[in-house]
Amino acid sequence: MGQALAIKSCDLQAARNNEEHHTKAISSQHLIVRRGQPFTIVLHFRTPIHKFLPNLKKVALVAQTGEQPSKANGTQATFPISSLGDRKGWSAAVEERDAESWTISVTTPAAAVIGHYSLLLQVSGRKQYLLGQFTLLFNPWNKEDAVFLENEAQRREYVLNQNGLIYLGTADCIQEESWDFGQFERDVMDLSLSLLSVDKHVEKWSQPVHVAQVLGALLHALKEKSILPTPQIQDVEEGTSLNKRRGSVPILRQWLTGQGRPVYAGQAWVLAAVACTALRCLGVPARVVTTFSSAQGTGGDLLVDEYYNEEGLQNGEGQRGRVWIFQTSTECWMKRPALPQGYDGWQILYPTASSGSGVLGACDLVPVKAVKEGSLGLTPAVSQIFASVNASCVVWKCCEDGTLELTSSNTKYIGNSISTKAVGSDRCEDITQHYKYPEVQKITTSLSFSYFEQNPPENSFLRLTTMATHSKSSLSCFAQEDVAICRPWLAIEMPEIVEQYQPLKASVSIHNSLGAPMKDCVISILGRGLIHRERNYRIGPVWPGNTLCTQFQITPTHLGLHRLTVEMDCNMFQNLTNYKSVTVVAPELPTLSSFSLSHP
Repeated sequence: MGQALAIKSCDLQAARNNEEHHTKAISSQHLIVRRGQPFTIVLHFRTPIHKFLPNLKKVALVAQTGEQPSKANGTQATFPISSLGDRKGWSAAVEERDAESWTISVTTPAAAVIGHYSLLLQVSGRKQYLLGQFTLLFNPWNKEDAVFLENEAQRREYVLNQNGLIYLGTADCIQEESWDFGQFERDVMDLSLSLLSVDKHVEKWSQPVHVAQVLGALLHALKEKSILPTPQIQDVEEGTSLNKRRGSVPILRQWLTGQGRPVYAGQAWVLAAVACTALRCLGVPARVVTTFSSAQGTGGDLLVDEYYNEEGLQNGEGQRGRVWIFQTSTECWMKRPALPQGYDGWQILYPTASSGSGVLGACDLVPVKAVKEGSLGLTPAVSQIFASVNASCVVWKCCEDGTLELTSSNTKYIGNSISTKAVGSDRCEDITQHYKYPEVQKITTSLSFSYFEQNPPENSFLRLTTMATHSKSSLSCFAQEDVAICRPWLAIEMPEIVEQYQPLKASVSIHNSLGAPMKDCVISILGRGLIHRERNYRIGPVWPGNTLCTQFQITPTHLGLHRLTVEMDCNMFQNLTNYKSVTVVAPELPTLSSFSLSHP
């Protein structure tokens, strides 16, 4: 036979395959599939295939990834095209055939290396034709994958949902921040894999544990390079722009280009949100968790020292850590085959100080169950997290003569509430019982706005301390409570269901219950699929006791469930936010009965 087998074209059927692999939101043009699940391609030949029947047994597919693909480390696989296929490893089976085309089902191993792949056709063991490129991700829908999550509602929440909520504030007054994870934005997958590519051990990308640790360490390193200890802001408008944190995608893009805005220490919770975005994008179920009142920097000790003067003002930081009002972290779901049985499930991404192992060794992955059970020897970071939710706070009074006096020791406000967004709703779910055995104790505190009207605090949180000393016995008593400042409520009214391309009216109102006017008010509205780009409106002052009400008209362009986010800034408060969900449906087509026919 003088004529060689020639491929006219290869249809990777990206739209169909991506639909079946839950990746259509990323792209309908580029093939993106999940491991362990078959996908279909169609080969079109230049001449009738029956002319090459004797050589067809020598035809195989080659899949390879990484800079130096190798069969030895699992980054290259060569597998024949057969009529049966091997469902456990790389395999290809002919499903349909005619004279000039083959429809082939390709299956990847459930433990394959993730990343960008090239797919080639190999003839007679030598000549290769490039058929195209595809991207392989983890698969929470496949029972054989290490990230398998059995519940479909949880898969949709922790892998597919781009609209998130992050909880700040205090355990008694939890405040929610609407957050756009944006894991299916056009370039987030490439950005996440680009970030991962700093690790040259591509063969380990088959292990979600390794991938999560690398992402956690690198994102932490990027944050450390761009962080400022405290916001030193002269210009009000500049300060306002620096404090805008609405979604992961702009931060991820800016960090990786080296041109990002800094993340302030008080906003370090964005690290957990960005890590969640990268993990969900690659197919690892992930969520952001907030611990209210968290002991930090204890070195694993269960005691935290705090020092206060006789007026109740904190006097420097202790030698054994400190208590934060809240601390956010990222949890990801996976099996832990290297650990003793029983530690599969939710794992805490815990960035640590880099030691001799370099930046890639600067992140631990801690099973939540290990924290609850106190399995301190399981991994190095278990003792740190265990202490963060179980430590006792020892309070010392600094006397005028320089001596220290022990006042009290308590655990009532350490790790007493651990929260995350509930599955399938915008409700806050308390998951403290997963971390520790419950404690019962509660204190409520209130303050009038008049106490800080002339000197508003930099954020929405206050720490109240009281120091009392008995005049005769000199015995001291200490009490402390973390308080979230109650801020005005931004209300949104709009229909729950609207038609695509039809104008939608949204009404926004806010009532000023303070004793001073709210001036320099700016309202911003944004929402993917609802508004092309963010809109900003400057409005007049809202006087005490009055209610501001304004309306906006937008035109939704994308079908499905979307979220409209409204934010208001003024002289009294920054980042007053609220959101409303709306379902955009296709417009109804006119029916024959809608028309009236007239005859002359």
